Amino acid sequence: MNSKFSVLIPDGESLLTIYIVNCLSLIDHLKIYVLSNTKNLPIRASRHVHRISYYPKTDNPLDWITRINQEVESFKIDLIMPIFEEGIETLIRHKKYLNQNKLVFLSSLANFQIANNKLMLSEHLWINNIPHPKTSKFSIGICSQKQEWKFPVIVKPSSNTGGGRGVHLCKDKDELCDYAKSNSNTNERIIQEYIEGYDVGCSVLCKDGSILAYTIQKASMLEKNPFKPLLEVEFIYNEDLLNTVKKLMESLNWSGVAHIDLRFDKKANLFKVIEINPRFWGSLNASLAAGVNFPYLYCLGSMGQTFKIPEYSQIRFLNFKGLSLKIFKNIKVLFDSRYILNQTEVKYILKDPAPILWKYVIIIQKNIVSIYKKVL
Repeated sequence: MNSKFSVLIPDGESLLTIYIVNCLSLIDHLKIYVLSNTKNLPIRASRHVHRISYYPKTDNPLDWITRINQEVESFKIDLIMPIFEEGIETLIRHKKYLNQNKLVFLSSLANFQIANNKLMLSEHLWINNIPHPKTSKFSIGICSQKQEWKFPVIVKPSSNTGGGRGVHLCKDKDELCDYAKSNSNTNERIIQEYIEGYDVGCSVLCKDGSILAYTIQKASMLEKNPFKPLLEVEFIYNEDLLNTVKKLMESLNWSGVAHIDLRFDKKANLFKVIEINPRFWGSLNASLAAGVNFPYLYCLGSMGQTFKIPEYSQIRFLNFKGLSLKIFKNIKVLFDSRYILNQTEVKYILKDPAPILWKYVIIIQKNIVSIYKKVL
């Protein structure tokens, strides 16, 4: 496709915006517009964004829709591509108020809500005979219930919080009861059996339940907290896993992007679906390095362009934090320029350093504030 076109990211306040822009910036004939309800935003410093607009956040979603319509009309924008759960769900709910049919293809509201809620997803997986861990709604009275759980178990929010926030591993019943007593006022949660095995992720772009592009990746370096985002991923291919994901996406008639978390159950010798993140994901740079530009393919598909399912390289990819730790353990890595430029985030930082550095400053600031509050 050689003709020029433009994309509006309407929920640009998400930190994921940096990764979307990294991917879209590789396309010479594409203009990137960003709309954000936050002023102090790393992407404001990007040299790849043609225009960024600020609007005050309101409780009325139609105010946001009106602003989107104004941006589309003023700058003759071709596509509207939301990137995070809240923005995606809001546009699904209110897409009839968009003045022009320029929204990327998205799933139905009902199927999006199933994907975005772990309890609803568990019920959907059971109905459709898709492998998944035993899951139930968590309540503070769980310790007095007759139903027994095999330990360890995992307790986590029903809705997607990202970054492993709110996920707690209980090694025995006493720890579960202590958790229940001290977390009686938090949001809806689920309890889930812990599967002995390893985590695998599958990133997809789908339309009407059919996969248009995908990558499969497993952890090769973890944070101390295993529920946090991975420091290094290794791209792999596994036909059994892919067939499970195909069945899942078909059952949801999924349209759009998603990242599916699975775990290989060593005892059952199969992959089980843990949860779905119905949005873009933090390892987009890794997918791009492996050879799949998900945001660009999403644009092409939404404009009616057809393409073959792209192949991807089975490489390992380190994020910036993972690279720092690897250099700390082995200083020789610092002098392997080919590795650093092709299998880490450094290439993207060098191309557009300001927003990524700004992002890490914000993260460090938040961590300092969090530590300060704990001390007080």
